[in-house]
Amino acid sequence: MTHQLRHEHLIRINDPSLALEMWLTRAQLWSGLLHTVFEPQEFDESIDSVAIEEILPGRLRRRIRRGTLTLDDEVELVENDRLRIDADPAGIFAGSRFEIRIEEPDAGMLFVRFIYEIQGLPAIRDEKEDHARRSAYQASDLERIRLVRRYAAAAAPTLQ
Repeated sequence: MTHQLRHEHLIRINDPSLALEMWLTRAQLWSGLLHTVFEPQEFDESIDSVAIEEILPGRLRRRIRRGTLTLDDEVELVENDRLRIDADPAGIFAGSRFEIRIEEPDAGMLFVRFIYEIQGLPAIRDEKEDHARRSAYQASDLERIRLVRRYAAAAAPTLQ
């Protein structure tokens, strides 16, 4: 018997108290998030390779290889707003979903909400295991945002 886990957290992107940190526009944030979809191995060392199998308007299919394990997923893209990754319907995590939403409660005050809905987990787990899984998700998302910032900084024009 399997069980599900839901985890949601928010990362602030532009923080007025951190004046030295590069502020991102919504377009820069979106572009960086897209980069992490196409090149997830840049922030997730467990990924050996990614192949984009198909690109359609607002959607793409990927094949991700981790050692001997191959995972297929489908990514739905709503430009400058959100993306959703649905697990392979034939895989062990069928029905699982990962969503990334850009939120902007005030002009320029960007946040990213990460929502995990994981299916296929063992029904009998202890709270320590779920806590470790949630912590790993948050660490991965912080690394994703660091990559987004590096990507935006590299793409920014230099002043001479």
